[in-house]
Amino acid sequence: MKPDSLNCLWRSEPFGLNDLSARIEGLLEHLKWGDVVALQAPMGTGKTTVVSAVAKHHKAQDVASSPTFALCQSYPVAPDKVIRHLDLYRIRHVDELLDLGWDELMEDGDALTFVEWPEKAADEFPESAVLLRIERLPDGKRMATLWQRESA
Repeated sequence: MKPDSLNCLWRSEPFGLNDLSARIEGLLEHLKWGDVVALQAPMGTGKTTVVSAVAKHHKAQDVASSPTFALCQSYPVAPDKVIRHLDLYRIRHVDELLDLGWDELMEDGDALTFVEWPEKAADEFPESAVLLRIERLPDGKRMATLWQRESA
């Protein structure tokens, strides 16, 4: 996603990871089933913690964990809905996305799909994908911003 073609949909107040669940509700007001969320933040900022909070909000039985080694984790949250968490950190070439079933994952209307390290597949995201950027502030708190392409 090119930064110059993005519109801000939502911005959080500064938050600590301990009060993340209170901030998740504001984010979820802007997401719907079928959305693909490119999740961008420096290592250790709380990407997996955000996905875990979303899964807990939707009453997933499993707590989200980092999918770095599995590449993709799925958390059923209703009889026909799933929170999906992909981590592309270990992807070396976009051809590896085919092994993940990338196209099917990106088109799943019953999933809310979060993708860490989205820059590894920047040109492969659907036009409707949104970008969730998390920053660590100097005081140790975080701020999250949700962006959408102008053309979407």
